[in-house]
Amino acid sequence: MIASMRFLHSASPGRNDGGVPDRLGYGRNDSGKPATSGSAGMMVARAEIAYIVRMNRDYDVIVIGSGAAGLAAAVAAADEGASVLIVEGDKQVGGSSRLSGGHFYAAGTSVQVEAGVIGDTPDAMFEHYMTLNQWLVDPAVVRRYCDQSAPTFEWVKNLGVKFSKEGVYPSGVGSTPRGHQPEGGGEQVVNILDGHRSHKDVDIVLNSRVSALLTDEDGRVNGISIGDDQATCGAVIMATGGFGANPEMIEKYYPQASATGDWRWYIGTEGAQGDGITLGESVGAAVDGHDRGLLLVTPGFGRDLEVLLPGWLILVNKEGRRFTDESAPYTVLGGLIQNEGGHAFAVFDETARTAAKPSPISQANWVSDVLHQKAEEGRIYREETLEDLAAAMQVDVGGLLGTIERYNNDVVSGADTAFFKANGLQSVTRAPFYGVEIRPAIVCWTGTGVRVSADTAVMNKQEKAIPGLYAAGETIGNLHGDRYIGGGGSFGPCLVFGKIAGENAARYARALNG
Repeated sequence: MIASMRFLHSASPGRNDGGVPDRLGYGRNDSGKPATSGSAGMMVARAEIAYIVRMNRDYDVIVIGSGAAGLAAAVAAADEGASVLIVEGDKQVGGSSRLSGGHFYAAGTSVQVEAGVIGDTPDAMFEHYMTLNQWLVDPAVVRRYCDQSAPTFEWVKNLGVKFSKEGVYPSGVGSTPRGHQPEGGGEQVVNILDGHRSHKDVDIVLNSRVSALLTDEDGRVNGISIGDDQATCGAVIMATGGFGANPEMIEKYYPQASATGDWRWYIGTEGAQGDGITLGESVGAAVDGHDRGLLLVTPGFGRDLEVLLPGWLILVNKEGRRFTDESAPYTVLGGLIQNEGGHAFAVFDETARTAAKPSPISQANWVSDVLHQKAEEGRIYREETLEDLAAAMQVDVGGLLGTIERYNNDVVSGADTAFFKANGLQSVTRAPFYGVEIRPAIVCWTGTGVRVSADTAVMNKQEKAIPGLYAAGETIGNLHGDRYIGGGGSFGPCLVFGKIAGENAARYARALNG
């Protein structure tokens, strides 16, 4: 340990043989794993500020959260020589990162070169990122992500995460292959990082939700509370994830998602409660990224994660007109439908329905027997004429008839003259005709969070860094814009800014030693 330790517990202070402070209410069992005692199950919804004055501290760095961002932060801080504690609210390590694909969006990597992608640069990535979002993002934070994407990728790769050249692909709407798919997905990334965490003697306590940040009389963040227990430190890193599982925060910070009502569901863990926002605001943090995130499209049949639509249908708006190539990437498809009022209709005929077989795009929704069943249940519209279908969907009948006439002519000619859809052209001619309402309603990740500098220091409303407080991952609110950059554009920043936060928090804590 760099600093001398003083453990502040409501009972007697001290350490157990496993090296984890007894004052947090956790011992170690014979297997060496954290035991769940004391206030382990305590869940406190509201953060409060506590003030303490101590010259010594329990840890140099405390990381809240053990997803990709938190683990990267802990490993990086330990590499800087810091003593580190991770506090995780769930019963296992990994958070929502464990459930993800673990893809990494990066420019200029060694694996890109292996795949024949030569000459990609952070400058090109930055230009694409900013242009896609019409410059309505924080350029300094985006620039740091772009500049550090490749070095952090190589760092993770050197830790043991395997990326093959076959896993490099064009991600999102860009043509340059910047998506990197790891072997084993997010779970394997988490496992490898956690292995390094353990090897570097980074302590961890599970099933423990942080209820407050501690500050000294000068406003410096210097510890955490878990109920009645406290731990002091030189710096705190909030890597608590988003708030996709918190309906109240969805309503407050993500009204687009809230408007989808009972269609909405979240793909992450129940631990995504927005604790970073609550904790950050309790010490004056600014919040940024209002109403941003990623909504994936769904017909609302069930909770099956299928993010693409088959090419054999067409999407129409309330005017009965097509408004996009139906095979548009998931990164923009939800936004396109949102622009049409938050819903649209997928239209197809009986020939398309009967031919709809399970495919890589759909195993659960867009298959013939499921569509038949949903029509029988009245969940989707089924009519003998297009005029009746338009009336049922409450779309303009003239617009729908004209759209389908043009589309059918394009099918005959073999080219989509309106939106250049390359595959799946299927005429709409055989009754009965079907209409399925589509909404962007699956919450993939949330974009509102605390405002940070490019160095991951949490900023207050006066644009000054809050001393001793850092953030990384989905807790950050000034990275993402209205359009998602592409697959790996959320997980990648978790690793990039987690590593940056760990390094900077450790250096800050070291500087406190004088």
